[in-house]
Amino acid sequence: MRHVNDRDWSSMSEKDFDAMLEGSVSETPPENVVEEITPWKRAMNRVLTGMALCAITLNFLCLNYILPAVGIVLQLLGFRALRRENKWFNACFAVTIIRAAYFFPTLVLNTTIFHATILTPSVTSALTAASVVLMLAEFVCLWQGLRAVKAKVGLPPSAKCAAALIVWYALMGVLAAVGYEGVIILLAMVVAYICIIRNLYKLSGELDEAGYSITPQPVRITDKCIVIALSAVVLVGCVLGYVFGSSYAMDWREAEESENSGVAEIKDKLLELGFPEYVLNDLTTEDIAACDGALRVVTDVEDKPADGGRTVTTVSGSGANRRIVQDTVYDKKLRMTGVAVQVSDERERWVIFHHFLWLTEPGFYGTEAVQLWPTYTEVSDGWASDGEVSGRVLYDRGGKTFAAPYHSLRSETYDYDSVFFGIRTRSDVFASFSVPRNGENCRGYVAYATSELADDYIISSWINYVHQQSWLQYPAMTAEEYRKSGFWDDSGAFRMIQNALQFYPSDDGVEMIS
Repeated sequence: MRHVNDRDWSSMSEKDFDAMLEGSVSETPPENVVEEITPWKRAMNRVLTGMALCAITLNFLCLNYILPAVGIVLQLLGFRALRRENKWFNACFAVTIIRAAYFFPTLVLNTTIFHATILTPSVTSALTAASVVLMLAEFVCLWQGLRAVKAKVGLPPSAKCAAALIVWYALMGVLAAVGYEGVIILLAMVVAYICIIRNLYKLSGELDEAGYSITPQPVRITDKCIVIALSAVVLVGCVLGYVFGSSYAMDWREAEESENSGVAEIKDKLLELGFPEYVLNDLTTEDIAACDGALRVVTDVEDKPADGGRTVTTVSGSGANRRIVQDTVYDKKLRMTGVAVQVSDERERWVIFHHFLWLTEPGFYGTEAVQLWPTYTEVSDGWASDGEVSGRVLYDRGGKTFAAPYHSLRSETYDYDSVFFGIRTRSDVFASFSVPRNGENCRGYVAYATSELADDYIISSWINYVHQQSWLQYPAMTAEEYRKSGFWDDSGAFRMIQNALQFYPSDDGVEMIS
């Protein structure tokens, strides 16, 4: 007697398979063979599972990207197997290809800092609208395709559960458009979706029991090859995005000494008043000239840790005199220098400088940002803005100094989550930039002027330096975008280093505020 495993399963048709089951119940083929011989059930299971994954939204561990990606691939493979059954399934396959054609490039684009520039709110809205239209078109075609299949096997050409799916997505679109935030209706919609998908699985099983079968067509590219190729393209694209799309293009040029010609007397006066020379040497001619007539200089210098630190344990002595001391050591440090120059006495006018200098290598070279809280916004009753914010970034290499303007330096009005008080709106000055991998003494500054509105007000000027310390983020965001989001967690891809120049100016001198 021939053993069941000796049968030539690969050459058996679906009808032969059914006849064999009826004639010899004891000869049950392996489960994977059953799956290969019933391509209809396998294809529909892929389609329905893919639809369910695309409908799930889990905003953690990047599942809001992973699940739809898997869902689109499953639908692509499922409709690929069904595309020759009727024109409606072929249309579903075409729609899925279109959806994949913009979804997967978006996954790659999200690894670069330019995705927010390309995917503007208007572009995102257009893509969202197109996605909704395509999904509705897919469900309409699925509905008609299932009706055609039922008619082909002699069943009533009705597929109410597929029609219900169209209505469900239309209602979800309406709820999203009106901004519904309730729980009861959404919970009812979730239950309804589960019921619809369950009924679609039942319908697929009914067609299988009714004897509907599809004949697998020879293909040049297997499903496995498609999955591997698509995964490889996305993976390589993401790697290239992180490598080449993680920093700004800066206009670096060699800084010539002649840039400071004509302001020698002003520089000498500032040095005499105590202006730090390492800061003064980085200023542009225009910013030095803005200090003409300097009366006094106020300086504050702090070296700030720029990483999470590491614990170093020191053991000394022995026996009863044994001592264990644990210290936190910071490998990366940033020097923050605040300088204020008074240039007018009758009604006080000050020029404020915030200078930063990396005392070590930054470690990771992505995007950096400076957020400025000038005194005319922090103490708006006492001080007013008196000109534009200026500044630049510099670095050394091979005994030469290179300088560049900021990638962007502007005032931004934005919304952020204040945690305790909800969404708030504020306006701040942001300077965005990147430093080169082969640079030394990476540094820069921002400067502005402020005029006195009323007597007896302190000067309080703040700088928030945001440093990118890792590439591990998805979607990628810039240091400026991170700061605008309102995050305060320094254990992730970014770390914020804060410094303030605060003092009380009076005719008798200056009282520093620590």
